[in-house]
Amino acid sequence: MATEFGVSELWDPVVRRDPHRFYDRVRATGRPVLQIDPAGNRFWVIAGHADVLEGLRHPAIGHEVHRRCPGGRQPAWHELSEVARIEARQLISLDPPDHTRLRGLVSGGFTARAVARLEPWISQLADRLVARARQQGRIDGIADLADPVPVNVIAELIGIPEPDRPQFRAWSAAIVSASIDSSAATLAFAAYLDELAARRRAVPADDLISQLVAHEEQGDRLDRDELVALVQLLLIAGQETTVDLISNGIRLLLTHPDQWQALRDDPLLAAAVVEETLRFRGPVEIVPPRFALEDVEIAGGRIPAFDRVGLSLWGANRDPTVFDRPHVFDIHRTDVRKHIAFGHGIHFCLGAHLARLESRIMFERIAQQLPDLRLAVDPAVLDGFRLHHDGLPLEV
Repeated sequence: MATEFGVSELWDPVVRRDPHRFYDRVRATGRPVLQIDPAGNRFWVIAGHADVLEGLRHPAIGHEVHRRCPGGRQPAWHELSEVARIEARQLISLDPPDHTRLRGLVSGGFTARAVARLEPWISQLADRLVARARQQGRIDGIADLADPVPVNVIAELIGIPEPDRPQFRAWSAAIVSASIDSSAATLAFAAYLDELAARRRAVPADDLISQLVAHEEQGDRLDRDELVALVQLLLIAGQETTVDLISNGIRLLLTHPDQWQALRDDPLLAAAVVEETLRFRGPVEIVPPRFALEDVEIAGGRIPAFDRVGLSLWGANRDPTVFDRPHVFDIHRTDVRKHIAFGHGIHFCLGAHLARLESRIMFERIAQQLPDLRLAVDPAVLDGFRLHHDGLPLEV
């Protein structure tokens, strides 16, 4: 049965409070749903699990639309501002061959084996955070528990000296905000990285900056803007999404007492908490916008060439044809591994192993050492909270 949609319904404040109802309706239509995004662009929403998977690996759905669009072109570098040049070189905005080349330069540092070596160090950091929280009594679940692990781990991997990490964190928050301060933060971060790269050229260290500088000097065609873009993406993806994962996991556990009790009874369920949090409320609602590079038949409909394609991971991960009782948060579910919260295909999240490790350790430590953790506000109030902005008030 046909369902009517408002022209920009997805961005309606009422819908934003519970977008899953919108995605339920999108799936029920059996076709992509046209929306007009806040910038006035045509934006086709796809929310079925199989359809989103198809879109993530479809050869005619990509990013660099200027390569296909009649009359389209990538502006010459001298025509772009420094911020625009850096944004244009982000991995999430590129197709092969540039995407393949740049991802290959950093992927070795994020394999399951490479990440596993970090577990003792992450565990020690988590223990310190939980011990401090226990002494404080009343805490902010984001600032005191969710935020410090991802921030310090990605900073350590990249090679950011410890005294610089508060500024490093502030830049990340400003860049993600897309506010008037984001461009200034990008420029400040780029200048800082120029100076840090120069130090690593003179005295290499065991960190990602040194590895990238070595690639640059070995003729791997890594230019300055690509270096900044790569590290900026790791800065944002390595912090913001994992902070979101941990904070949402804490919130979901404390608003589902039976699930929280199950984890306290068996902290080894922490890995299951990670996966169910990813499925139920993952960090990415819709993958960074892609384009139909030609007319594309998908999800029971046709998307015209050069229109934007909105592949909803939230919609896919609540698809009732794949997940039993999809709107129920259940850390015991047996179908959770079918979620695609980290994406799929060539843009599968580079830091998935690291995010899983950091989150699992935090949930284990919280269950073991903070068994009386509880919300310090009425759970109903959290529906209106923007976690990164308002925090997550907790009592220990």
